[in-house]
Amino acid sequence: MMAVNDGYKYKGEDFIYLVEIEVDDEKALARPFDQTSGSTAMEVDELEIGTKDRTGTDYGDVEETISLEGEIVYKDPFIKAMKKAIRNKQFVKIYEVDTVTKEAEYGMYMISSFEREFEHGEFATYSLEGNLFGEVCETKLTEIPEGAPEFEDMECDEDEKGGVEG
Repeated sequence: MMAVNDGYKYKGEDFIYLVEIEVDDEKALARPFDQTSGSTAMEVDELEIGTKDRTGTDYGDVEETISLEGEIVYKDPFIKAMKKAIRNKQFVKIYEVDTVTKEAEYGMYMISSFEREFEHGEFATYSLEGNLFGEVCETKLTEIPEGAPEFEDMECDEDEKGGVEG
């Protein structure tokens, strides 16, 4: 975990989403590859109160939604897992993770929309939207799954450090 000073300003890349998927008949926490954005929104229905004693507004039903977007990467298990979940009408456990502290919130979401776009000359992309079913839980992760793999043959040899000399 990186050292954080009081007043640290978060950046978008400090937050990622993880999804629990099935891999080889076991549940595993997966990081959708090449996430480009995500958001969590809460919306509340208002209940109007009007009695002889008081008037005002109170909380009604609370709805929480989550959305994430990214670029489709070869062999990303997330894409197939989301299509399977929707086709089988299954809920998906999704985590919103603060990578600075490794603190996370998670819940079971009904995937309300899963879109894949394949525009000519552009990277193929996905977008997902989900509605929370039930409660949100909090946890602290000990590790965060790796994201998209590096390109083949892109790792530096031990004695060959890259860089520009001038």
